[in-house]
Order: sequence, then structure tokens, then C-alpha cells
Amino acid sequence: MNNDIRPLKDIVDISGEFPVLPVVILILAALAVTALIYFRKKRGKEEKPALPPKSAEEIARDALKALREMRLIEKGLIKEYYIRLSDIIRTYIENRYGIFSMDRTTLELFQEMKSKRIERSHVDKINYFLEDCDMVKFAKYTPDQKETEEIYKKAEEIIDITTPKIIS
Repeated sequence: MNNDIRPLKDIVDISGEFPVLPVVILILAALAVTALIYFRKKRGKEEKPALPPKSAEEIARDALKALREMRLIEKGLIKEYYIRLSDIIRTYIENRYGIFSMDRTTLELFQEMKSKRIERSHVDKINYFLEDCDMVKFAKYTPDQKETEEIYKKAEEIIDITTPKIIS
């Protein structure tokens, strides 16, 4: 049983020096390759002129167009349609007026818009629109075909009347 433990081995003498020069050359070569790759990538990414950001109106109109193309009403997803339509106008209000609107009730948003001195007719139109959406979203009201067409037109109208007029 004592045969499984072996005695210690003798000390081995390592002669010669550490090969410093080849290691230094290898490190320099790796740095050169890394630098070459970095500068080629950087040169390849030339500065492209940035496109001007879209206006709040353009973003909202694009979102309305995308919503219409989803054909949610034809699929019977009327509540989903109204939720998305309401979110588009709320996002538009946020982008257009700088009023945080997504996590506010319609009443809170209405009061905030009045305090910002936004034109009263615009505020009223937005408020009526959001209240109509809330009826479908929360009160389980089911609008008819004519009402769903009208609400989309009201959303477009809100964007149209609140778009700043460019004076030439």
C-alpha cells in the first residue's frame, strides 16, 4: 500500500534566458495589425450628412397612415384601433407642445394644455377626441362604421389645425 506515494523528484536546472526580443516583436506586430484595422474602419465610416429630423406632424401623419394600413377595423379589433389612434395623438401632443401626455388621464392632459395657453379651440377639439377614444377604450362602447371613419378624420384634423403655419 505504500507504493502509491512516490518520492520527490530532483530539481531541474533551466538554463538560458527568457526570449525577450521575439516576444517584443510579437507584441509590436499585434499592435500594428490592430491599428491598421482600426484606421481602415474609421476611414470607411465617412461622415454622412444627417437627415433633418421629422417634425411632429410628419411623425403623426406617418403613424396614422400605418394604422390605416393595419386594417384593424376590418379585423374586428376596434378597441385596439382606438387605443392606437389615441396613442398617436397623445404622442403628437407630446412632440408638438412638449407636454408629457402618455401616462395622464384625458382630464389631466386637458388641464395641462389649458395652462400652457394653447389655443382654446385646439384644446377643446383634442379633449373631445380623446374622450371619444376613452369611451371605446374604457366604457366598452362599440362605435359603428361611420363613427370609426369620423374619428380618423378628427385625428387628421387635429394635426392639421395645430400644425404651425409658415409665414413667407
